Amino acid sequence: MRRFATAIGRVVADGRFLSLWSLAATLVLSMTIMAPVGAGVDVAALAPATLATTTCFVLALGALALIERHLSAPLVRAIVLIVGIVACAALRPLVQDAWAALWALPIPAAAQLPFRIATNVVVWPVVLAMIAVLENAVHTLRRTNALLREVAAELAAAPDRAVVVDRRARREVDAAASALTRAIDRWDPATGPSGVHALGAEAFRTWSHRLQQVADDAATTSAPRVAPATDEISIRRRGLALPPLRLPPRGTVAIVYIACTLPYALRTTVPAELIAGLVAVVAVTGFVDHVARRRMFVRSARLSATVYLLGAAIGGVALSALTAIYGHRGLIVLLPAIDYLAFALAVALCAGAVQRLRREQRRLSGTITHSQRASREGVGPAREGLRRTAELLHRDGQGACVQFALTHPHPSPADASALRDDLLTLVHRLTSTYAAADPGTDAAALRALLATWGRVIVLQTTLDPRALSVLDAHPRLARDVYDVIAEGLLNAVKHSDEKRAEVSLDVVATGAGSRLRARVRSRGRTAPDAELRPASHARDLGARLRTDGRDTLLEALFALPPTTPVVSAEHPEKQAAPPS
Repeated sequence: MRRFATAIGRVVADGRFLSLWSLAATLVLSMTIMAPVGAGVDVAALAPATLATTTCFVLALGALALIERHLSAPLVRAIVLIVGIVACAALRPLVQDAWAALWALPIPAAAQLPFRIATNVVVWPVVLAMIAVLENAVHTLRRTNALLREVAAELAAAPDRAVVVDRRARREVDAAASALTRAIDRWDPATGPSGVHALGAEAFRTWSHRLQQVADDAATTSAPRVAPATDEISIRRRGLALPPLRLPPRGTVAIVYIACTLPYALRTTVPAELIAGLVAVVAVTGFVDHVARRRMFVRSARLSATVYLLGAAIGGVALSALTAIYGHRGLIVLLPAIDYLAFALAVALCAGAVQRLRREQRRLSGTITHSQRASREGVGPAREGLRRTAELLHRDGQGACVQFALTHPHPSPADASALRDDLLTLVHRLTSTYAAADPGTDAAALRALLATWGRVIVLQTTLDPRALSVLDAHPRLARDVYDVIAEGLLNAVKHSDEKRAEVSLDVVATGAGSRLRARVRSRGRTAPDAELRPASHARDLGARLRTDGRDTLLEALFALPPTTPVVSAEHPEKQAAPPS
């Protein structure tokens, strides 16, 4: 009941308590199980008055729904809804009698009026609340799936973007190799230290910076817009087709049936008949639920649903037979069979709709997880390859030139030839250095991920420059941080009722030393059962999911790898002169 009350509060806060589904269900229930039946009541004779009353009731609820949509304050909205629904429910029997009197139709006994009013005041808020919770669950799943489809569409271009980046990177590496080979061939050892220093500064250093710039630009390279890219997401459109029939939770039909019929039964039946009816409803529901879930039927969802509805039909006939045994006659004898089967069909369709949406959500979540990994790994190898080639030119190429200029003020032909051979060998290594893929990622990949999600949800980011430097220096650590944040953003869309999130990445001091901390905060109330799956990769990486006030926080701490000193090959110009 606590979860049900929480769900009702959430629906009221969203301003979607009354909907078209509420009005449709009201129309059906008002003409069947909520029609004025009982001792001495001719249901058929009152049909015109019942239809007119139902029309007025539906129109009143429709007007209340419009008022609900225009109220912004949750407290005011809740008060208006409660007062409005109770007032409409209490006036329903009075309106029924007024229409009957206007058309000279039979009117139920005046002694029944207080019980009829009490019945409507009790039943209608409960029924409308159940419909609102179910409709809100379906609406939330659909809205979440729509957001997931947007994210999947954004990520679908990752393979195309990777191809574009890789082609450009290979062209740049080939251009660097050709240009440096020509520069080495043009180098004249007779120019002394200044010539070899210029070779390092103007050729190797220039191309090193250029390749590094291409690597930095790779994260923002756009893929060509190709229509089939989003077709691979397999967005399934079913139009107005009915959802599949699925087994509802155990006891659902009994709860709904008793909630709708108990108020009438309390005033129209004796205690023995009431107890027998309650026991019969519970027994029939338990039997139908048990048989439909037998191993021989449950292997096929369609077969188990068919058996369930067949059992509900038989159970409804049994309830009608029990009604006839206790002396009831006329239309009231048929109502148990009709109502029980109708409730069973309705809850089976609702269960099918929810199950289909959840299956779609799991499929989209899997697609996004795969696409995020492809996005991370797609342009990552190209960037890492470019950075390795840039580092090779900077560290080994320019460094060799600077060292040669410092140690050979007057190089011999043999020394110059050895340097030339070493530099040409280094240039020939560019292609293989680029192709030697290194698993991991970097800060640019994380920024690209955040930019993608920022286009479909409200996303606030706080990224510590020190933390970003750590990611660039340690690709494997960056890959783990990327995976945790990616899963946190996916959970923010799936489980939060507000499509907004906050991502922070910083370096914090702990008792065990400095740690890299990644946090994803989902704004708004989350599903009470939201937790990391046992097979969650973020869980394997040490991430924890916990509540923080009204928010949910996914947090992971990563140990910082030991740093190694780096000696730059660039020196001030005055140090290029030979020692005296």
